[in-house]
Amino acid sequence: MNNIQAATDTSEYKKPYYTVQISYAGTGAEFRLNDIPFYLENFSGQVDVEIPVSDKMVQGVNELSIVVFTYIEGDDPVENWHEDARVEATLYVRENNSVLASRKILTHIKLYPAHNPKTAAIGSMLISEQKLPVLDYDNKVWVFPRVEYKKQIFVSRKTHFITTPFPMWEWQDGVTIEDTPENYRALLEAYRKEYLIHQNKDLMSLKDSTKKIAETQLLVNYYGNINKAYEILNLEESWDSKEQELFEFIEGERSEKYGLKLDIFGDGKLARITNDTGIQPILYIVKKARISIKYKYTFYKNKQGEWIYIM
Repeated sequence: MNNIQAATDTSEYKKPYYTVQISYAGTGAEFRLNDIPFYLENFSGQVDVEIPVSDKMVQGVNELSIVVFTYIEGDDPVENWHEDARVEATLYVRENNSVLASRKILTHIKLYPAHNPKTAAIGSMLISEQKLPVLDYDNKVWVFPRVEYKKQIFVSRKTHFITTPFPMWEWQDGVTIEDTPENYRALLEAYRKEYLIHQNKDLMSLKDSTKKIAETQLLVNYYGNINKAYEILNLEESWDSKEQELFEFIEGERSEKYGLKLDIFGDGKLARITNDTGIQPILYIVKKARISIKYKYTFYKNKQGEWIYIM
């Protein structure tokens, strides 16, 4: 294993662009940056993909983490990992629109979950002056009403101090969210407002509710104007599709059936209502195939007690 110097001074980049390269096989995993989930797979498979994460980067030390759990087979988790199961994540920075070859490593994790805890993370690169990944076998992050992953590992690794060109994100200054029935009900009402926008196909209201998301994309992708951000967001995709229809708002007994719960993350600053398969109260259905199109919502709660659709 080589001793690699992780990038710390990113001032050479005029427009730094941050991504995480993820790779896994034979395991379930959720990947997080600064405790913000950005990729989930709970079925067995083999994947190698690069995910943009600039909107989740913060000024200072950033933490890359993975919740690793035995994958779902049928309706239940398998008992044990395959001996060759592996999961890997590498946080990179490169100049916006540059080739992959020019990217630099900020931090890296590689884990073989079936191996002995002393050797499970031995595949992680030895990055100069960075502590080895932290493995936690007792932190039960993935516990839902319908599925309990009895075998899971939480693994994390921090970067050096990083200076980004982005401002302090609005959600960082939000209140710390508590897991209470009152917060669940209040957040559900925020979802209901978004649902009514979709139900009425009110484009002006949809642009208004997603303005903060568009503004963030404008910043992290260095677009020339906010219209480009809205274009990339493709807000009307489901409205324009003849194959999709808006599913009934998920609440009450239906939410219990789907196992929806309040999910708090981002070190307590962000929340969503979801279940173990990623379903939230708003979703579309492909009519003929009856396949769900899962919309992803992330909210923060400002100091005035308002729930803001932020990500």
